[in-house]
Amino acid sequence: MGDNVAANEEVLIWDRETDVVIAGYGGAGAVAAIEAHDAGAEVLILESTDKGGGNTIISFGGFLCPTNVEEAVTYISGLFDLSLSAKDDSLIRIFAEESVKNVEWVTGLKEGTKVHSYGGAGFPTVEGAESMNKYIAHGDGKGMTGFAQNLFNLFRYAVEDQREIPVLTRTPARRLVTNHSGEVVGMIAEAEGKEISIKAKRAVILTTGGYEADIGMLQNHVKGFPIHSLGHPGNTGDGIRMAQKVGAGLWHMNGVSCALGIKVPGFESAFGILMGRPEHIFVDKGGKRFVNEVEIENHAGLLAVDFYDAQSLEYPRIPCYAIFDEEVRNRGRITKMAGLGAAGVEHEWSKDNSVEIEKGWIKKGETLKSLAESIHVDPVALERTISKWNQDVDRGEDTDFGREIAADDGSMRIETAPFYAVELYPCLINTQGGPRRNGKAQVLDAFGDPIPRLYSAGELGSMWGQIYQGSGNIAECIVFGRIAGKNGASEEPWN
Repeated sequence: MGDNVAANEEVLIWDRETDVVIAGYGGAGAVAAIEAHDAGAEVLILESTDKGGGNTIISFGGFLCPTNVEEAVTYISGLFDLSLSAKDDSLIRIFAEESVKNVEWVTGLKEGTKVHSYGGAGFPTVEGAESMNKYIAHGDGKGMTGFAQNLFNLFRYAVEDQREIPVLTRTPARRLVTNHSGEVVGMIAEAEGKEISIKAKRAVILTTGGYEADIGMLQNHVKGFPIHSLGHPGNTGDGIRMAQKVGAGLWHMNGVSCALGIKVPGFESAFGILMGRPEHIFVDKGGKRFVNEVEIENHAGLLAVDFYDAQSLEYPRIPCYAIFDEEVRNRGRITKMAGLGAAGVEHEWSKDNSVEIEKGWIKKGETLKSLAESIHVDPVALERTISKWNQDVDRGEDTDFGREIAADDGSMRIETAPFYAVELYPCLINTQGGPRRNGKAQVLDAFGDPIPRLYSAGELGSMWGQIYQGSGNIAECIVFGRIAGKNGASEEPWN
């Protein structure tokens, strides 16, 4: 304070100073702050919203903790090899070596913390899949985001209560400050409509999340449109642009974690739809099935619908439609994702789907013909598709896509009026792309060299490519948040 520096061709007088500035108070920002503080640094967190939490607090809250390092390396490397995504072998190994410690680290934040395993590999046929183990934290959280609340409340306790690290909410980061040597020496933020300059004597850590709420960036980097977001509305790619301004190279910009869902008026984010029972089919705009519906991995929904038809010049599966009947409607909420995501937190899905039908989110038809007309699908084609499906159910064999059907399970027939349809779009859980980082969590420039004093963690510039392992993003927040915090705090202060 009172110091000045010639930076970005300007002379700045700092409004505030600290050792490490962290932009973004989600899971990655919280973990980085904890580790930087424990390494002896003075830390300041900037958060654009009034509470923080990011995507971490509106997710399911699972984090990966593999059982075996070598098997985890094999499995994660396999996901990259199968998707042909850009791969960094050293980064994968560091992630595997550190992520096996995640349970120990999380439970060590507060005495009495308990976790339990709830699942494994999203792609169980890939070698090394048996090493994948996903965990959730116990606590007082309620609803589908209850475990996420438990986890972030644990982070919040460790940051704010135990360590008393200051958090400036409603203070979005706007740009990075560099000196004439290219070192990142501070940050310009906005507070109460005014710019403030913050000196970072040791390092800046970017944990601002992805770009799922920036339509322009999505159109430039992700195949498949329209595409909506289930995630935090504040994830607009700010960290990517700030990093680009100081020379960062980007990677994995086409990598996303993407479910299927609906976008309705009155909600900034979309609702995820993961059909809770198998008595449904998906049809495209032409009223035809196009996929084995029950084998779509929930984080890979976009890959099931991003086909572009060069003859019709459209995405024939965006939107697509989940078709089911009155029997399914009566069996409970049609989606297992009710309560997840930014919109899911705001709306409690009705147990019998009646509220959503009344709102028009679920289309209803007394006949298949009237249902087809309401969703602008050829009635003849839809009736033919349903008839073929019912015949396959009777035979106990899906002759189109090999979907498993029990020969005696007549309940999978779609035959009881009224009939229903849900218009489904690809809906991003989060993006993976952004400024590339190395195993030390340093942000790299376009030539692969570290940008001095700049670090990142979490969804921003994630290690994951086009195939994503569920609970891997929060695991990455924990792993690279720890690494970024320690290494950022170890930088020599500049004068």
